[in-house]
Amino acid sequence: MRSLLLSIIITVVVGVTSATGEETAYVINTTGETLSKIDLATSIVTNDILTLGSDVYCYPNQIVVRDTMAYVVNSGTNEIQVIDLVAESTVGFISTGAGTNPYWLVFLDAQYFYVTEMLTNSLAKIDATTGEKIAEVEVGISPEGVLIHDYKAYVAITAYDFDTWSWGAGKVAVYDIGSDAVMYDISVGTNPQFLARDTSGRIHVVCTGDYWSAWGMVYVIDPVADVVIDSVAVGGSPGQLTISPDNIAYLAAGGWVGDGYLYSYDAGSLEVLHGEGNPIYVDYGCTMAVAYADGSCFVGGFADYVRQIDADGNTMALYALGDGPAHADFNYKPGDVNGNGETNISDITYYIDWLFGIPLGSPPPYPKWRANVNGDGYYNISDITYLVAYLYGIPT
Repeated sequence: MRSLLLSIIITVVVGVTSATGEETAYVINTTGETLSKIDLATSIVTNDILTLGSDVYCYPNQIVVRDTMAYVVNSGTNEIQVIDLVAESTVGFISTGAGTNPYWLVFLDAQYFYVTEMLTNSLAKIDATTGEKIAEVEVGISPEGVLIHDYKAYVAITAYDFDTWSWGAGKVAVYDIGSDAVMYDISVGTNPQFLARDTSGRIHVVCTGDYWSAWGMVYVIDPVADVVIDSVAVGGSPGQLTISPDNIAYLAAGGWVGDGYLYSYDAGSLEVLHGEGNPIYVDYGCTMAVAYADGSCFVGGFADYVRQIDADGNTMALYALGDGPAHADFNYKPGDVNGNGETNISDITYYIDWLFGIPLGSPPPYPKWRANVNGDGYYNISDITYLVAYLYGIPT
């Protein structure tokens, strides 16, 4: 299949055009309520390139980069801030409604995204092109993290009761994208907050615990049967979860006095590499852990630094950021399937290898949405034909 597709490409195409993009990390500073960027080629940091939120106390939680645009979830001001990364200016704000407290966002395709609303116990579907809220469905008490897989949204239901200041039974709500309705719940541990997908497609859910008697656990869900198939005790009170393309999971685990803590485990075997007893020591107040395409992890917290570490916990780079870096994302582009910063024929061959399993078990793109070249939310041969047409100027 790969040889056939490549021969077709070679037959119809003469010459190769590539588009190069600067590798950049965009970081939100929660305390300072600003956006910073790191040029990963030169290590140059530009702080406070714009202000976050339409008002003070916006409490930015998350940044999602899609090509040349960024979307920042501002919980305190109940809005999604849309930023043009080329102009480095705010395009506008998408309101989620007063008293909603948006928490975490995930794109379905080029048009729609879903965002959890913690105070209304809901998952909202929003049209990114118009800013219109298409649907708002109750999914469970105090939802936080959300992940989309196989046209289903998996929502971490913390079950936190703001009246009693306590957690109920944690669960993951499985939400059908087609009907915009909750299908069923999957029981997990106390206070599930974040989700991530490993290289086999399994969904990992970090349950932070109650900070005093129930401690950190990770549950693994089979998304075909939608059941918990395994778990791993990491201890402590871990929060933000990320899984790198080499299948190492990282957990931001706090550390509020002196050192900060980062945990890690093998997402395939579930072997704990660095847990409560032997954490990776980072800057204090570690609340941010974001994996990068090269297998490293970007870590941040209250010390106003972002530290890039390798799988062994060694510091690769240290960047002085704004006040309270809390989350980051990178300027991957749809079509740069192999993540090398360029879009050319190597991306086509990478896509073919992964899609058709040549060789068997070829790794998926990281993050996977870079392979959704035509923006329809699916990953199939239509993306390959779209990429060929784009590269070689063939009308579609």
